[in-house]
Amino acid sequence: MGSCYSANKSLRATFIENENLEVFSLIWLDNVDKKSQKSNSIQRRLRATINYLKVFINETECERYIKQMPQDENIVLVINDQIGQMFISNIHDLPQLFSIYIYSPSKNIDQSWINQFNKIKSICVDYNELTNQIKVDQRRYMLSKDELLFDIFHINQPSNGNKRFLYSQILIDVLLETDPASNDAADLLSLCRQQYKGNKVELDLLRKFDESYSSENAISWLIQDTFISQIFNKALRRENLDLMFLFRFFLQDIHQELTQSQHVYSIKVYRHQQISDTQLELLKNSVGQFISINNFLVANMDRQSALSFEKVSVTTNSIHSILFEITANPHLNKSKPFAVIDKQDDAHQDSNEVLFMLGSIFQLNSIRQDENNTWIIEMTLSDKTNKYLKSVYNNYKNEDGDINLLSLGYILQELNKSDEAEKYYRRLITEFSDDDERIGYCCLNLGNIAFIKKNYEASYELLSKALQISIQTLEPDDMFFAQIYNSIGHLHHAKQESKLAIESYKNAISIWKQSIDENYFNIAECKNNLGIIYKEEHDYEKALECFQMILVILEKYLSHDHLDLSKTHCNIASIYRQLEEYEAALQHYNAALDILQKHYPTKSSELAKVMGNIGIIFALKDDRQKALSYYEKTAEVYREILPPTHINNIKIDQLIQNASVLPRELSFVVVEPGQST
Repeated sequence: MGSCYSANKSLRATFIENENLEVFSLIWLDNVDKKSQKSNSIQRRLRATINYLKVFINETECERYIKQMPQDENIVLVINDQIGQMFISNIHDLPQLFSIYIYSPSKNIDQSWINQFNKIKSICVDYNELTNQIKVDQRRYMLSKDELLFDIFHINQPSNGNKRFLYSQILIDVLLETDPASNDAADLLSLCRQQYKGNKVELDLLRKFDESYSSENAISWLIQDTFISQIFNKALRRENLDLMFLFRFFLQDIHQELTQSQHVYSIKVYRHQQISDTQLELLKNSVGQFISINNFLVANMDRQSALSFEKVSVTTNSIHSILFEITANPHLNKSKPFAVIDKQDDAHQDSNEVLFMLGSIFQLNSIRQDENNTWIIEMTLSDKTNKYLKSVYNNYKNEDGDINLLSLGYILQELNKSDEAEKYYRRLITEFSDDDERIGYCCLNLGNIAFIKKNYEASYELLSKALQISIQTLEPDDMFFAQIYNSIGHLHHAKQESKLAIESYKNAISIWKQSIDENYFNIAECKNNLGIIYKEEHDYEKALECFQMILVILEKYLSHDHLDLSKTHCNIASIYRQLEEYEAALQHYNAALDILQKHYPTKSSELAKVMGNIGIIFALKDDRQKALSYYEKTAEVYREILPPTHINNIKIDQLIQNASVLPRELSFVVVEPGQST
């Protein structure tokens, strides 16, 4: 089949070799030869607490390894009492280092400096004590330290400012609403067997999961500190879509269990958590907004039980303790389900805990700090039918109300996650039936991604495939054909195939014109592309016709001071300049300037660019005094906001110094946000 049908790489090729799929990793730094029998025996016992183990006998190599690990890792470090204070000083404040344990058979260690480092959890005299202590601490840490993953929906922001929130919600909906592949569970177990190779404890647990797992005991597997929850939590944190799709069956089983056991009455529950400075500031600035919790959230019906986790928390200047106080009404129509967890079979766990489904939405009501320096955050369970969320979220649904599966790919592209979007579209193609019209949409988007990556040959093949499939599956006047022709036009333009680009753009416009009120912006954008091509070919009359038509369209549908109108006025002015109709050019540059002044501060690059071009028009009219006046205004802005070496500063200096020279081919470039050279 065509390239849009290319098979995915094998499952294992998707993941980095020897990559840690769990939340925690264990590093053992010891001067004892790691190949000794004693060391191998201890390694097996350590891996029974945290599977992913790296052993070092050299401090420098160990330090280098820790420093190159991602900051969102959780590293547990075991050292012997021969490792000095300097080594710990060098690594202690790294965010990826979670805790330190010291093995000291004689406890012959200087306690005075130990107390300086709050990540040192324990000094153990034998390996039994060490492994038991790590195991006990891990059980408690997993509830309190497990990173809180969340996104905020800001009520007063435009929809494009809430893309992260929408992405997380749509991803979860896609995982819940798409049918798992028949081999998902088998592929997940195969990957886990590779991960736990040589770890008898975990392999036995894998075997048990394989033999006893059912949709009725999914929550039981989730709440245990086992490979299934460890790997899933890591996949969430790293946004590993390949892994998350393997977990679809598991997520759907949990959702079904929670729905069937949905709590009947409104409740108030509590959740202790540790968060970073950045997260705390974001929450403090988000009172009244909505928060999507992108983990499974376990809360306690007893406030004191929730606060008991504070005793084992590591609180520093950059890590803060918070307590969520959550009010949840189970009668909201579209809220994610929540239910009391039955833990009567686990003597170590509370029996009054409540599990909220992944992706639950809450409204932040208030935040304050109590006398113990714990931040208290009051939240209320909400859902996507809220008036602020409904209109935005509905844009990503089908007519039947279900999530549009293509929406996840769209948002990945908007978030500049092209590689993830590409993999997602290819995944969808393998899951759609051969006659599904959505395959054409996938091929179009894959073609656009290839175009962005400047892989023009692949882009053309994919766009042609999209056209071929759509001819077979859609009505001839379907608006989707316009999108395909528009993308083909972009491709031909980039390849400097002007005639083919013009033909494609005209095809797109003729289709969009059938419903101009709905597609005015697409038509204007396409006309703009035509105008640019005509301008490049020095066919200024046709370019002017295009830009003037755009102005008529935009003035009909947009407010009189919309920024898109300023861009069109500048395009028209640039054409009049080429036609030496300078009064008309000034008229449109001034119209653009009037609009820009309503949106930007006086000293902005947008205003400076237009003023500089007005100065050039006056120079071409031989009015050097006015030209110099506008040059100096432009220079004042550029010298303040741009470095001396920027091309706009070089141009304006040349114009001021040589005001008698007619700048027939000179103009100023747009300064992008953050541009400095």
